[in-house]
Amino acid sequence: METLNRILDGIARVTGWIALGFLAFMMFAITVDVVARALMGRAVPGLFEMSEMSMVMVVFMGLGFALVDDAHIRVTMLTDMLSERGARLCTALSWVFAALIFVMLAWPATNEAAYSFEIREFRWGYFQIPIWWAKIAVAVGLWFAALQALVHAARIATGRQAHQSAVKAAVH
Repeated sequence: METLNRILDGIARVTGWIALGFLAFMMFAITVDVVARALMGRAVPGLFEMSEMSMVMVVFMGLGFALVDDAHIRVTMLTDMLSERGARLCTALSWVFAALIFVMLAWPATNEAAYSFEIREFRWGYFQIPIWWAKIAVAVGLWFAALQALVHAARIATGRQAHQSAVKAAVH
């Protein structure tokens, strides 16, 4: 399980860098667009559409990276009142539910991505911008998040990863 976790963490770091690349593009593109509007009175053709696609990539490629650093938002009021074993099991169960939700989102996203790829779907704007690749990335990101959540749940349930309340107690 530790080997699988290291592989998933490595993949998450790569997808995190992809997300950061798209974020950097968005920042640059929006800056260029604002300057162009100020100087020329009109937007740069295609930047709005590419910014939309970049936002999708930032969210779904960055999803796995948030789990590597345990950066998800959580409320621990109830698990803080439980024993370490109870808190660990409840947290693991919540990650199993998160994995199920990711699967519930990934299944239709996969069907939509397959259809989008089949018809080579694009978005009209100033240019025809293909969007099938972003839909595939959304589906891949969701399946990856589901797998990551399941491994995370197993590691917490078996005590291979410290539960957040134990980490907090060690810090305080």
